[in-house]
Amino acid sequence: MANKKHYKVAITQMTKNGAYVYGGFNHYSGEVTFSPTFNHCYFNGITLKKIKGGRSGGNYECIDSGEVYRVMKFEKLEKNKERNKIKNV
Repeated sequence: MANKKHYKVAITQMTKNGAYVYGGFNHYSGEVTFSPTFNHCYFNGITLKKIKGGRSGGNYECIDSGEVYRVMKFEKLEKNKERNKIKNV
C-alpha cells in the first residue's frame, strides 16, 4: 500500500453556503495530507475530494458541506520533518 503524501499548501475556500465568492472566502496555509492518488486531501479535520474539471474556480470539494476549495501545493515535506498545524491567514 502506498504512503500518504504530506505537502505545505495554501487553501482558499471558494464558496460560502454554496455560492461562489470572488477571490475566495477563507484562506489557510500549512500542512495537509493527500491520498496516494491525490484524489483526497485531509486538513484541519476536513476531507476534500478532487473535482474532475473544476468548479467555481476550485479543484477540491468538501465531502461534508459541499463547499469548493482551491488547493495549491508549495513543497513536499519530508517524512521525519516536524509537522505544523493548519492556521488561518
